[in-house]
Parts: sequence; C-alpha cells; structure tokens
Amino acid sequence: MKQTEPHHPNSPGETAPVDKERIYCDDGVDLTLIRGMLSLTPTERLQMLQQSVGSFSRLCREASRT
Repeated sequence: MKQTEPHHPNSPGETAPVDKERIYCDDGVDLTLIRGMLSLTPTERLQMLQQSVGSFSRLCREASRT
C-alpha cells in the first residue's frame, strides 16, 4: 500500500502517491527540507528554530552597528 500526501494545498482532501525521489513539488517547494524537518522530534525542531532566531538576531545587531 502506498502512502499518500496532500496533492496541493488548494485542493484539500485530494491525495497523490508519495514519491520520495522528488526533490521539488509542482509549486517549487523543496521537499527535502520538509522531509528533513519532519524527521526531527518536536524538541529538535524547536532547538533549530531557536538557533535560527539567535543567528538572525546577531545579524540584525551587527547590521545596525554599521
């Protein structure tokens, strides 16, 4: 039995077979990034988000100094 995933966000309820070899969906979204994030636990996702926010904050502080 094949897994399914939503085919398109504008067509709820419609499903298409999961193609784990696809890198981009028809809308140009990078599926490898989504799969990577979904492979993490919620705690790991939060840690990544916190690191990203910290990096962005440092960049903003540095940019405001110049």
